[in-house]
Amino acid sequence: YADLCYLTNYFPKVRGGIGVIPRNGRVTLLLNIGSRDVPFAKTLTWVEDLRASNLLGRDGTELLKEKNLDHANVGLVDSGRGLPLPHLEELKSGLPQVHWHPCHSMFEQMRLRKSARELAVLRTAACLLQEIFQESGTIIQNGKKEYEVVAGIDRLARNKGVEDIRILAGKRRLQPPGKGLAGTIQGHWAVYLAIQYRRYWVEGGRSFNLSGNAGIESIYGKVRGILAQMTAITQPGKSLDGVEGVARRELGDSYTTAATYGLGNGIGLNPWEAPFFAEDEPREQIPVTQNTRILESDVTLALRVAVAAEDKLVLFGDSYHVTSSGAIPLSG
Repeated sequence: YADLCYLTNYFPKVRGGIGVIPRNGRVTLLLNIGSRDVPFAKTLTWVEDLRASNLLGRDGTELLKEKNLDHANVGLVDSGRGLPLPHLEELKSGLPQVHWHPCHSMFEQMRLRKSARELAVLRTAACLLQEIFQESGTIIQNGKKEYEVVAGIDRLARNKGVEDIRILAGKRRLQPPGKGLAGTIQGHWAVYLAIQYRRYWVEGGRSFNLSGNAGIESIYGKVRGILAQMTAITQPGKSLDGVEGVARRELGDSYTTAATYGLGNGIGLNPWEAPFFAEDEPREQIPVTQNTRILESDVTLALRVAVAAEDKLVLFGDSYHVTSSGAIPLSG
């Protein structure tokens, strides 16, 4: 629902919604919420005409008829495929005279370059993430159960005002919470975090060397150095191919592991958005029409490097603002 949020600031957290934006007249949000939730929902958006619905397809049909759009040309934007197919089919079948036009990439270029207001929110989010990493050091300790640590990091983030969080962690590989993180931390732990704050996502990755292993510490320094080289050439007008080339050259045999986790991607209202490193990355989920592999100023990127060494995963990554001087960490 990132496109809907971009227009209205409203982001459905549990159930979906439809935004109707006529060429003339006011915008309407039709949300899959109860009527008692409308007053709260109005505090999250500038849209005044906000309505509750438990049948988006049926009520969406009636809404377009009310706006005299039942014989109109209507552009459909659903780049995240958030509108359930039954609702979409009901909407279309109820409006047989409407000419539907797929416009899923309409906001791609607009969302690519972040405004000053967006960058301010992203910087705040990145600073919060840095605080979470720093304070997680007291939570990530030898002998603790991994799921207990994950719960502690989640609680820490929520207490700082984070709206949503994604956690991947482990000693040898990154895994989601659940059965994959049922062991005990001993000596080493890598953690990837993506947090959402005021609708916007930032991410980062860190390795915690709890045993003081000098070899791992040296590799961690090398990983950070490679990321620094990548960011040095991440400038407007440059291709992501060049950034990937630096990583491939410097990582050597370790490139395979790094590529498994991905070297990076755009980040913003989605934790994974344009620009993409590999041309085939967005094919399954996100329609991409523009050549977003050539960087522009004010793009925000998540960059990361992960390598396997001494039967451990060593990880470092951050979120960056692409400026004329290069990629600058959003956390400052």
